[in-house]
Amino acid sequence: MVLSRDAERDDAAPSARGRLTRWLSGVLLVLLSFLLVEVVLEAWVQTLFSTTTVDHAANRTIEDLPPWPKQVKNAVYLILLAITALVVVISNRWRDFTTKADIAVVVLGVILALAGLTNGSDLSLTAQAGYVYLRGVIVFYAWRAARPGKKQIRWVLTPVAVLVVLNAVVALLQFLFGMNAYLLLGWNNMTWANINRAHAFMDHPNHLGHFLTIALMGLLCWFVTKEKVGWKWWLGFGFLALAMSATQSRESALGFLGAAIVIAIIRRGKYAVIAVATALVLVFSVGQVAISDENRAELERRLGGVLSALWLPSGAEDDEFCVETNPNCDKDKGIPEREVRVLYAQQGVKLFFERPVLGYGIGQFGGIAAYTADPKWYQDTRFGPEGFQLYGSNEKQVDSFWLHLLVETGLLGVVAYLTWIFFLAWPLLRSSWGDRRERWKQHRAGPTTLWGIAVIVFAGLVAVLSPSLEDPVFPALLFTVLGISWVMLSRAQQQEPVAVTSTGTAETAVSTDTDEPTARRTDDEK
Repeated sequence: MVLSRDAERDDAAPSARGRLTRWLSGVLLVLLSFLLVEVVLEAWVQTLFSTTTVDHAANRTIEDLPPWPKQVKNAVYLILLAITALVVVISNRWRDFTTKADIAVVVLGVILALAGLTNGSDLSLTAQAGYVYLRGVIVFYAWRAARPGKKQIRWVLTPVAVLVVLNAVVALLQFLFGMNAYLLLGWNNMTWANINRAHAFMDHPNHLGHFLTIALMGLLCWFVTKEKVGWKWWLGFGFLALAMSATQSRESALGFLGAAIVIAIIRRGKYAVIAVATALVLVFSVGQVAISDENRAELERRLGGVLSALWLPSGAEDDEFCVETNPNCDKDKGIPEREVRVLYAQQGVKLFFERPVLGYGIGQFGGIAAYTADPKWYQDTRFGPEGFQLYGSNEKQVDSFWLHLLVETGLLGVVAYLTWIFFLAWPLLRSSWGDRRERWKQHRAGPTTLWGIAVIVFAGLVAVLSPSLEDPVFPALLFTVLGISWVMLSRAQQQEPVAVTSTGTAETAVSTDTDEPTARRTDDEK
């Protein structure tokens, strides 16, 4: 099969359609760069423009955040979607978007809609919840539609790299100087400052931990493909690892460990480089706990809460399990302090077995869409005689994405989501492991391919303990890396040997497997 029908045309001057495609692709890259900066700074900008009121009756301070930063972000997402569709139509590249991953995400969208519409979610709520689940995909398709080269990718990511360094510097300052460093940036909520967890320009330490860890994984994937890495690069890696440890995002450290193991298996070499990088991340993370009384006390409290939740599970509060011999017991209430993530999981598993096929419907349980539609979603009697028990938590979302997906969409939704993730990873895995054909060796296990695989592993792991795959920050970062990985793999496939047909015409062949990103040459690429 030829690269595309356009390859058969004479090398003429770019047509008007080609020029328009190039211009729209440039607009896509500008919007992508802006979006990445926006999601990193959104929470901080909201805080700077917030208004604060005091509720004297409740003896608390209420922070009223302006909605316009989120509105700008949503507008950018929708504009990206529209321009992406326009580029695909104008360049006649719709076949490039019929891979197995593309089919899988359509199937997933159908199942999400079915789960909502058959379980009491109206059309508006279903659309809103589906958008939250899948908005990151818009970024993925925008990258694939624009198909930038290395120089353009560096241009888009330069502001993001600046933000990585800036957030790392601020995180270390917050760790060193405490509350004053938070107040200097304008933060009003001192929840994280009180336990010495840095979050720089983001509103949650885990968000910053995810952001810095994605950068660390990118560096590691580049390190393992280089013959030699200079000491300055290692110094930069150590600096980012130290900053990430200041967030005390334990899920980020564990996610990096899991991703590093997968990189080692796929790369089949550079084990010393991977071991040193992993040791830096883990040693700094453990070191933060060792030198910080606040971090150590918080970790002890959380671990004790996990044990207490296993010892006294959700629903057993009235039983005779909690006695004064249990050191975690509150003598006044007779109930120990328990980790809500474990309590939520215990309740969620019970709910799943009651509705195992399509769950309770998207926008109904534990997500930001459910909270927006009804801040008291947890009082729904379908979740129990007294609703879903939050156990005093004031979080708007259930902390585990996988639990949220399981309860809202049932087994069908989880299987569809995992299938889609598999097909996102499969082309990268296949090219990394190599192929019997000699031509595959030239781009096997490249840095961007490894980076794409690493972020998929990381995303799956951190989603166990956080709503990362549907939060305001992580999806845009995740699908940026995946989009770059697919684009670079597609361009690598384009560099195939030229075969001469029986008619004497030179044709460039590419793989026609539908589970691989294909490279098509359009008017704008001539």
